[in-house]
Parts: sequence; C-alpha cells; structure tokens
Amino acid sequence: MNAAEEATVVKKTAWRLIPFLFLLYIVSYIDRTNVGFAALQMNHEIGLTPAMYGLGAGIFFIGMLPFEVPSNLLMVRFGARVWLARIMIVWGIVTLASSMIAGPRSFYIVRFLLGVSEAGFFPGVLFYLTFWFPREHRTQIIARFMISLPIAAAIGGPVSSLVLQAFDGMAGIPGWRWLFIIEGLPAVLLGFVTWRILLERPTQAHWLTPTQRDWLQAKIDREQEEDRADGDPHSAAHVFKTLFDWRTLIVTFTGVCFVIGFYGAGFWLPQIIKTFNVTTLQVGLLSALPNLLGAIAMLIWARRGRHRMMRLSDVIYPLLLASVAFVVAAMNLDKPVIAMTGFCVAMIGLYACMPAYWTLPTMFYSGTAAAAALAFVNAVSNLGGFFGPAIIGWLTQTTGSYKMAIGTMGGFVLIGAVALLLLLPAYHRHCETARARSVAA
Repeated sequence: MNAAEEATVVKKTAWRLIPFLFLLYIVSYIDRTNVGFAALQMNHEIGLTPAMYGLGAGIFFIGMLPFEVPSNLLMVRFGARVWLARIMIVWGIVTLASSMIAGPRSFYIVRFLLGVSEAGFFPGVLFYLTFWFPREHRTQIIARFMISLPIAAAIGGPVSSLVLQAFDGMAGIPGWRWLFIIEGLPAVLLGFVTWRILLERPTQAHWLTPTQRDWLQAKIDREQEEDRADGDPHSAAHVFKTLFDWRTLIVTFTGVCFVIGFYGAGFWLPQIIKTFNVTTLQVGLLSALPNLLGAIAMLIWARRGRHRMMRLSDVIYPLLLASVAFVVAAMNLDKPVIAMTGFCVAMIGLYACMPAYWTLPTMFYSGTAAAAALAFVNAVSNLGGFFGPAIIGWLTQTTGSYKMAIGTMGGFVLIGAVALLLLLPAYHRHCETARARSVAA
C-alpha cells in the first residue's frame, strides 16, 4: 500500500474514532476539574481554607495512583468497550455524589473516590489508539484526541460559571451542588453508549474495505512483533521490568514536574482571576482563554511533526517556554493583563508538549508492557496533580499571596524539561533502529 492509500486509511479511521473519544475525554476533564469553579461558592459554605481546598482538589490523584496500572491490565483482559464503559459509569455516579459534600471530610472522601473510579481512563484510551494507528501516525493522532483537554477546559469554565449563577438557589439547592449534578449525568449516559458502539480491532472496522482492514491489522501486528526483540511484551516479567526501566522513570519524573504546573494552574486559576475584581461569569470566560490558545498551540506544534518521528525537542522547548511564563505571571499579579498573558503562554507551552510526551512510552514499548507503562507514567506523573494544588494552597495560606506558589510551579516545569535530556541516548538508538527497519522493509 502506497503512502497516499495509507494516509486515506488512517484518515478514515481517525474520523470514525477520534470525535467520540474526544467527547468522552471532554466529559472526563470537566468532571475532575469543575471543583475549581464549585470552590467559588463551596469553600465558604462548607468551611474550606485554602490549604484544605488544595489538599482535597489534589487528593483525586492519590486515589487514582494505585489503580491505574491494574485498570489498564484489566482492559487488556476484558477489552476496551467493556472496561472504558465501566469506568465512565462509575465516575459519573461519584460526580453526582459530590453534590452531597457536607464538610472537609466528605470533600476529601469524594475526591479520593473520584480518582479511584476514573483510574485507567486516559492511559486506557492512549493504549486503545495503539490498536488502530501505526507508530509514525500516533503523535498526530494523540494530538487530535488530546485537543479535547483544552477544549474541555475552555468549555467547562463558561458552562460551570453559568450553572453557578443560573441554578443557584433553585429548589433551595446552591449552585455548586447543581454543578456536580448537571455535569455528572453525561458520564453515566455516555458510558452506556460506549458499551454499545466501541470497536476493539481494525478487523471490525466496517468503514474500511477488506483490503484496508487486512493491511491495517497486519501493520499493527507487525510493529508489535518487532518490539518483541526486547522480550515478550505480554509477559509479567517484561511488564515488571518495564515499570522500573530507567526510560520509564525519567518520562514519569518529567510528567510529575509539568503536571504540577498544569493542575496547579487548572485548579487555582479561577480563584486567582477572581482577585482581578471581575464577576463570576467573567472568571469563567477569562479562564477559558489560556485553554483555547493551548488548543491551537497543541495542533500547530503536533502538525510540525506529522511527516517525521517525534523529537525530544518537541517536548523540551514548550516546557522551557512554560517555565518562563509562570515566573512572568508570578511577578506581575498586580497587573492583570500581564499576569493573564503569562498564564496564557504557560498553558500554550504545557499543552503543546503533551502529544509528543505521550508518544514516548509507545516509542519504547508495545503490547501489555506499553499498556502498563502508559498507566504507570500517567498514575505517578499525576502525583503532580496532588502536589500542584496543595503547594499553591499551602504557600498562598503561608505567604498571603499567590506569587511564590506560581513561581515555584515554573521551577518544577523547568526541572522536568532538563530531566528529559537524560533520554537522548535511548532516543537516538530508537531512531537508528527505526531507520534500519525501514531500509530492510
């Protein structure tokens, strides 16, 4: 099959799968971060201090941590259709239960359970994509899927703000409780839709011709067979070895660093913007801006590499940009325009690096080993989602200002960028191996 025919197969498959997965991840992201907007009313009503809120917002990721790898391994056993549907239905139910939070303790419990219930969704979808798209197309495909993240953040802000205002007091229920009810229902409904319509393998792709199905399945199978040169990717020993491989640990450490910045800003930006003396609706609209710009940057940056292999610089350069921008924002919190510009540039950098970053585990591993690596990297790196909000909450409460907290996030992002330089030898070996296989083919 020539390059044009291959591109046609990939394009047809992407149009069939990505929009639906895109929708699922939008719902997922909104449900995990809408607490940032609920906090505008909830914190005062149930007596949460900044430190308490930061701990509760981040404890979501502690709940997720021990269940990410088992969840992905169970998806290999039960199939993506059943397992992703199960995850969505359960996390939707827990989101609905968040409307009954009564104080700090119940806030911590519900956030922890939300993390447990959503464990495995994001790495599960990334692993699912490896069943459908050849390696050289994955960075671009992951970018198309992950554009749902900034879109979700951009949509979630205005929608959450409108719900807070429009439903506040309806039936005697505060707006923040309505927020969890209204935004929890779509996950439950879409879970049942997922169970009905999701396909497992290219051989089931009714939108492709028999020749195209056979070619795509054969190419995916061949790539997985080539990766067995490093050992059986489905064996327990190889999976265990993968989790503690130095490449996995470096990728994970970098993830922790940039997630500290990403979720630190994500959970606290509405409250930071509120200090600019704007209305609740304006908070939602302004919080959407960095995410919209991040969506554009993600697509543009990923598009640069659509005809070549991913480069480590595709991750490192955006992280360096984000680290500088966080420091600029921190130094200018008394100047709303400059501060918002800094936050926008920081999120542009963080979003732009993500498609290439999440290609790294599938570059080095395949099969069950890749599933385990993706889950492990996602689970441990998401500890940054715990530390980021908690650090901002503690430093804000201690210093009485967001300045030190935001500058600290920039420092973590910088450390993550520098750490990736240690992967250069492994990256170059991978490129040489890929070129040799291409010549042999």
